[in-house]
This record gives sequence, structure tokens and C-alpha cells, in this order.
Amino acid sequence: MKYHLMIAIPLGMVLSTLVSDLPEQASEQCNIADTPVVVEKQRSANQVNSKPAVAQQPAASQSPAEPEQAPNTEHKILTLSAGQSFIALLKPYGMSERQVFNLQKLMAPEVNLSQLPIGQKIKIGITEGKLSSITLATGFAQRLNVSMTDQWHKRFYQLDTYQSEAVHDVAITQSLYESLVDDSVPLDVINQTITVFSHFVDFQREIHQGDALTMMYDKAILSVKDGLQQQLEKAGQLKFARLQNQGEDLAVYHHHIEGEQSGFYFVDGRPAQSFLLKTPLNGARLSSTFGSRKHPILGYTRLHAGLDFGAPVGTPIFAAGNGTIKKAGWGGGFGNRIVIRHANGYDTLYAHLNGFAKGVKPGTRVRQGEVIGYLGNTGLSQARHLHYEVHKHGKPINPLSLRHVKQRRLAGSMLAGLQQTIARVHQNPELNQYVSAMSVAE
Repeated sequence: MKYHLMIAIPLGMVLSTLVSDLPEQASEQCNIADTPVVVEKQRSANQVNSKPAVAQQPAASQSPAEPEQAPNTEHKILTLSAGQSFIALLKPYGMSERQVFNLQKLMAPEVNLSQLPIGQKIKIGITEGKLSSITLATGFAQRLNVSMTDQWHKRFYQLDTYQSEAVHDVAITQSLYESLVDDSVPLDVINQTITVFSHFVDFQREIHQGDALTMMYDKAILSVKDGLQQQLEKAGQLKFARLQNQGEDLAVYHHHIEGEQSGFYFVDGRPAQSFLLKTPLNGARLSSTFGSRKHPILGYTRLHAGLDFGAPVGTPIFAAGNGTIKKAGWGGGFGNRIVIRHANGYDTLYAHLNGFAKGVKPGTRVRQGEVIGYLGNTGLSQARHLHYEVHKHGKPINPLSLRHVKQRRLAGSMLAGLQQTIARVHQNPELNQYVSAMSVAE
């Protein structure tokens, strides 16, 4: 198994005091040491959204837009240890409990200082023996800074990043999920990959040793390090994936059509998607099929109106298709359950969940592949698993019997746009070591 990255090694090193011309956006009062506060936001000056075919090395002189500080300011990186509070971490630097309480109000809602994870890194500035600034990471390349000049300033800024591409060529030796994890493919990219191929492959029964997967995806890379980063790069959009499965060759490209939803397409313009997913989770074992069976708890025979998938508690559950949440809550024997209403008279049910994803409630619109909940063992359940049902006009049907809905191919200018996308993908020389546009077209 090989792992290739088309990246340029950033030369920029961390700079101790970095200058920012941040326009004041809002002002609010928060008594940290009885001093007013100014809240400001800024994006990094060279934050980019477009991606070159080959990553370009950032100029060494570029730096993230940190707030201006006095030249005699000393910076330290502190790490929150197990059992340590934010107050205890900053107490040696003169921060009182009341000041920390007011600081919590200032940093909310972006950061909850009472719920920082173990290992959280915090950058502090000390000027003339006094604490003058605090900086925390709020996400990849995103920073929140509170600093003191004549007043407390709350600032948001982003570190500079540049775009690159990563290529993986994976020989499948166990499950697809486990093989991709072993090859260091990011979990978000694994989810994208499995979602797109779930339309065509039953991952519990149709993946075999000797199958292969080649993929390419975008990634953002930090141009400089500030000591707070948990990761140097962040995976983005899956751009290409080719699954060679028992003699069948499936190759898809991610393509954006102006004014319409982005999606995956085959080289001939066919949409690479179906109406509903057969398996709405990753890395699971099919433990019970559709049909009559003796209920393991109730003790009598009745229709098992869906599929059961065994997996660890907390495994993400995906929406099988686009739709609207109809029910999300306790469902008696189903335990925590979600029901989604789809088009054409279809409903899907997800039962025995450990919990629900943030924002999932009746009336919420969801998209296919979106995480809606987490596998559990609630209700009339003998072991941890997902119970998944598909209903058409109120009657249960076997999810494994779902047929692909024929969809219109791209044609004319839309097909020409797809061909341009395909040509850009195959400008990557590392990808072309494993697959070419010509071989895919064949």
C-alpha cells in the first residue's frame, strides 16, 4: 500500500510577534480586571479557496494575522493536563477566579473554558511580568485571541493555508473501512468514499480480499505553525475514486454544476447516486436480514421488517437519502429512533440509537450521507446494533432489494463541463501512476 501527497513543504517558521491590521467590527463590555473589551474578526490575508493542480510553496515571509503586541512580550505554550482546570493553569500568571469567570463570558460562545479537553494548548503572552494575551485554537487554522493594550480585545483570525492533493492506492485485505484506516486515509474521506459507493456495493457481503481502491482528495495545509495546532493539514473534498470489485470497475468524479448541487458522476455523465443507501453506516456487520424470525426478547415469531447491523456503540449513522426528519426521539421498543420522510412515498427508520446528531429534530432537512445519530443498544435490544427499515407507502420492504432509480445523464454543455473536471483531475501525475483518464473511459 502506498500513500502519496502532492505537497510542498512549507518553509515558514513560527514568528513570535505577528502584526495584524484588524478592523473593529463590534464592541461590548466585559469586566476582566474592570477593563472594556473590543471584539474583532479577520480572515487571513492569503487564505485561499481555489486549488492549483500542484501545490505551490507559500512565501517564507507570509505569516498569520496575530494581534500586535509589545516587542518585550514573552510567549509561552501551556498544555492542559488531566484533572487541571483553566483557572489552575493560569493562576501562576496572576489570573484570579473572577477574571477567569469574566474571561469565560468574553470567549463564549466560541470557547467554553470549563470544558476544555485534556491536551488543549493555550498560548499566553507576558508583558512586564503581567499576563497580556491568551490565544486558543477553535478549529483547524482558526484562532481566538484575547489581548490587553489599553483595553481587552477579542479577535478572531485564521492562519494562512495552501491547498494540495493526496493520492492513495489501497489493496483491500480486510473490510474496506479497515483497509482505508490502515492506509491513513482521513475518516471524513472514508465516509465520503463509502457513501458514494454504497449506492452500488453492499459492503457487508460484496467486498473481498484482492479488491482495490484508488482515490484523490483535496487537503488544506498550514503555511506556518503557531504551536497550537492539533493537526498540520485537513482533508477536504473527495475528487476521484475508483473501486475495482470482483472484476467490476467503478470510477467516479466529483463535479460541481453551477446553480445545482454538487455530486459524483461516471465518465459518461451518469449520476453516481441512487435514491436510498442500502447500508447507512460504515464498517458494520449484517447480523439479521429482512423476513420472519423469532424475536430474541419477546420470544415469538414475527416479521423482522428491516436489517440489523452490528457495530461499536457510537458508530455514526447516515441519512439513507435526502428528506425531512419526521420523528426523532423515544420510540418504545425501538428505543431512540429517527424516521425520515423521503420523496415518492418512502420512509426510512433507524432504531436503538445511542443518541442523535446535533440539530436533528422533526422538520429538519437532511441530505444523503449526513450523520443523523449514533449506534446504540436502547429499547428492546439484546445487543448493540442498528435496526434499519425502509417503507414504501407505509409498507416495509427489504432494503437489499432496492433498485437503482434511473437518472438523466449529463448532456451538451453540462457533459462538456464534466469532461473539463475529469481533465483537471488527471493533471495529477501521482494519480496517473495508477489510473489514467483513458483507462477509466474504457
